Amino acid sequence: MLASSCETISFGNKIETGTIVYEISYPEIPKNSYMLDLLPQEMNTMFKNGSYRSDIIAGMGLFKTSIISNSDDDHLLHSVKLLNKKKASKLTSAEIKSFNPQFNEIEVEFLDETKEIAGYKCKAAKVKVKSEQDWEFKVYYNNTFGIESPNKHSPFNEIDGVLMEYEILSNDTHMKFTAQRVITDEIDDSELILEEGYEMISPEELRKEIESIFEKVQ
Repeated sequence: MLASSCETISFGNKIETGTIVYEISYPEIPKNSYMLDLLPQEMNTMFKNGSYRSDIIAGMGLFKTSIISNSDDDHLLHSVKLLNKKKASKLTSAEIKSFNPQFNEIEVEFLDETKEIAGYKCKAAKVKVKSEQDWEFKVYYNNTFGIESPNKHSPFNEIDGVLMEYEILSNDTHMKFTAQRVITDEIDDSELILEEGYEMISPEELRKEIESIFEKVQ
């Protein structure tokens, strides 16, 4: 049911390496709110040989958070940098769920519907989040990119394709990610590993670090 679910419009061949650039928007924050100046506006996802790295940077580089997934490792590496403070942790699938407990129970319904995003024709799925307040939205995905099991560490693991448009709730902040363009450049292996200088901490300590950062901008 999921195989060959999307087809590319601009590119004919499977893309094994490159960068997907996402716009980050905040549906529940007014467009004239000062908060938008403090929140990140873009995410870059680099991928190669089945592995990927997603970077979100804000405050002219003062804040950075990264998600790194190695195709040979069942763990996810999550890092946060704020000013000179650099923290990182390796997370299992169970530990990842603790970062977004609202998504512990979701239903995915695959739809007979397509949408063009960043030059790609993608299929749609409807996601129902079962929490204190039920939440429903659509995601759009494409499987022509060389990322192995791209959603295995996310609540959307039923979807076998790279998410080109989706929504999350992170520390009570509603975020929407929409792919804007795909850059088919060669990625150096060194770009998919964590830089030096990060202190490895427990997943619980990292979660508290992230919560404290969000509290400062809310």
